[in-house]
Amino acid sequence: MGLNTKTMTFDNEFDLIDRELSEIQIKETYNKDKCLIWDRKNSEKSYNSFVLSKNNRSKTICELSFYKSSVTNKYLPRLIFKRVLIDGTTQFSKSEKNVNISFQKSDDAIQFWKLIGFLNSYKDIVDLGEFDKSFKIVSKDSFILEFKNKEEKQKIEDIKELISIAELSTYGIKAITFEARKQNLKAFYYLLKNKSIKGTESHTFYRERYKIQKGEEYIWHHFLKKHDWILGLNVDLKFIIEFLDEQKAGKEDSKGKGSPQIDLLGISEFTTLVELKHTNTNIFKKEKHKGRANTWDFTSDFIEGVSQCLGQKFELDKSFDEKTFIKENKTRLSKEGIQSIDPQSVLLIGNKKREFPINDNDDVNLVKNMTLQRFRRNNRNIDILTFDELFERAFHIVYSRKLDKDWYWKDEDEIFN
Repeated sequence: MGLNTKTMTFDNEFDLIDRELSEIQIKETYNKDKCLIWDRKNSEKSYNSFVLSKNNRSKTICELSFYKSSVTNKYLPRLIFKRVLIDGTTQFSKSEKNVNISFQKSDDAIQFWKLIGFLNSYKDIVDLGEFDKSFKIVSKDSFILEFKNKEEKQKIEDIKELISIAELSTYGIKAITFEARKQNLKAFYYLLKNKSIKGTESHTFYRERYKIQKGEEYIWHHFLKKHDWILGLNVDLKFIIEFLDEQKAGKEDSKGKGSPQIDLLGISEFTTLVELKHTNTNIFKKEKHKGRANTWDFTSDFIEGVSQCLGQKFELDKSFDEKTFIKENKTRLSKEGIQSIDPQSVLLIGNKKREFPINDNDDVNLVKNMTLQRFRRNNRNIDILTFDELFERAFHIVYSRKLDKDWYWKDEDEIFN
């Protein structure tokens, strides 16, 4: 139904800060020659301006008028922004230059976009021109769902654009990184303990989510490659710029054999080899040789892991200069400025907290812990690190504090508070 405007008042101001947009509506006049914003409860009141922000002294308003298009027969909104004193007096600048009215506070910007969203909801009579092609008013949940489904490269570009628009400070960007790494740490913690997520073990949940083949080693391979800062900032305190997936270390024979495969090849000024085993791989045998005091026997899995690392080091040293390394995007790795001199090798294996916890001062566990430490201290070729030790280091990087010795048996909330 149209509206008769003879007894109406039109020069009214709608406060977006204190009122709700559900209180107003856009309608054509009875003669269909004008488009006005009406109060739903007071049929004699129409609005021609909106308050977007205010303080004790002044306020920012948006004056709004509609002009009928001869092309679309809809109404084109025209917006004029003003900063006025509380008494309604318009503020003028003494400068001849244009005055920018910026919405630096997020609440102010929200009021502006609420107004745009309101206009956009009346598409049957309001024409926003190219607005629909350039912008889309969506809910927070819809935006997040769309963002999740994008490729990683596009996600990065979107985040870069958002950071640029938001003009975040260095502190703000660090806060975003901190939140992301906290989430990475929680995922690490769940995988380390294989905790249940919605009734499903973490390993199964992660494997199904990222479509990873069976085997715990492949889960860790994917996780540590995806969140490479965990290894890149931890290994012997040397920053690793990039990790290459599953690289052949040596020279292959005519049948493509004789070249051991590295799980992760770390690249910086020098190369680093990373060999991944399982968190549930035992480092020590359950029983020790009776004739040996103050020591314990290593498992064959542990010895084979050490031997594997030594073989990879030897082969990479021989082949690095003439070998071509291919990255995940199928391009060649530029070896300019990169050398391989007695490459650092890391064996990531087992879980000390699970296999031989020392917090209870158990004699057997203390002997095992001392045996592993003697082996590490007297072995210059390979850095041996357990998954729980890597977690502790990553935790310290993010939170700048050390975990309690009994953290492994504490509740999740106590660890991440």
